[in-house]
Amino acid sequence: MKTLKLPTFNEDKDDLDAYFNRFECACQAYAVKPENWSIQLARLLQGRALEVYQRLADSDVTSYEKLKEGLLKRFKLSEAGYRSRFKKSRLENGETPEQFVERIRKYLRKWREMANFEETYEGLEDLIVRDQYLLKCPKDLQTYET
Repeated sequence: MKTLKLPTFNEDKDDLDAYFNRFECACQAYAVKPENWSIQLARLLQGRALEVYQRLADSDVTSYEKLKEGLLKRFKLSEAGYRSRFKKSRLENGETPEQFVERIRKYLRKWREMANFEETYEGLEDLIVRDQYLLKCPKDLQTYET
């Protein structure tokens, strides 16, 4: 099995979403078999992230998707988290307009995926309408299914 040359994940400095991107690209570049991704990623975890791996059921330790899902939950990269990132995003110092647009595009895509809306115009429309409903309706009328 090939060993990836990536730095460990540092929860204080690294954006988990960006780290997954780099990790997955490296796995593909090094031709790491998908069934080995979880083990490779576990080598690069520390702190609370490593705890997520260590708390997986024995039957799930080889599942990259289960590990990724657990890490996303642990670091609050959920539908609500991506919604918040999308809505609160501002142009960062040194970031070009093109980079900013791509960053918020990714947040919107992740928000839509986590909310389980289709990747269609209608799916995006439903996401926006639901969000507006939740923002504007009285709290006692809100229902939220995840």
